[in-house]
Amino acid sequence: MKTNLRWPYFLSKRDSVFYIKIAKFRPILLGSLLLITGINYAQKKPSFIAIRGGASIPFGQYTYKNLESGSFTLTGFNISAEGAWFFKPKFGIGASAGLNFHPVDVGPLGWEKVLADPFLEDVYIRSDPYVIMTAMAGFYTQLPIKGKFHFTGKILGGLLWGQSPYQLYKPQYYMTGPSYYEITSATDWKFSWQAGAGLRYDISPCFGLVFDAETFYDELGFTFTSSTGPYTDKRIISFVNTTLGVRFNL
Repeated sequence: MKTNLRWPYFLSKRDSVFYIKIAKFRPILLGSLLLITGINYAQKKPSFIAIRGGASIPFGQYTYKNLESGSFTLTGFNISAEGAWFFKPKFGIGASAGLNFHPVDVGPLGWEKVLADPFLEDVYIRSDPYVIMTAMAGFYTQLPIKGKFHFTGKILGGLLWGQSPYQLYKPQYYMTGPSYYEITSATDWKFSWQAGAGLRYDISPCFGLVFDAETFYDELGFTFTSSTGPYTDKRIISFVNTTLGVRFNL
């Protein structure tokens, strides 16, 4: 059988058969070498993208059960995505975007409404959650702990956008009053910050699991219109996200 490959003069005919077989797999061997090199580079400067989700836990005034400063929020959930490029093995820059939902505890809210209005006997409330969206960028770090475990941290700054809940009220008055009324949603946004820390477990050089905790804190002003004109209701927005996700090294 003829072949286009020329035998090296120092190979016997039997050895040359092996040489020809190896030559046929030369593209595969070259691709494997490049993949190994890329993985090794990724381990040294592991840029990544990650998708995460978990509990979003309000704290402070954001959870207070009073009409003056509280928002009556409960634990909700969060989904987010982030990515970073590491210019050093332990330091990088990146960005994160997240969506958070915090339900309203309508039982205590209704009770506070009854206490605040002497003509109100009872009230039924249907409420949407608070919606918070974030888009931030900043600095990332990661440090090896032991084996496949790594510490991760970040300090980010950017946009925090919030929407107050739409609420429908069906009151029962001691005397005459409206059969129902509603409070429409309002929005506001601020330049805010985010700090986070977590753990990463490497399943393989290409991907791993991440467990993160991150905190947000700012004040938003929601503007409403009443019979006496527009007014702004300022509320502290503060919560901690605890998330579990998958990280893909690039």
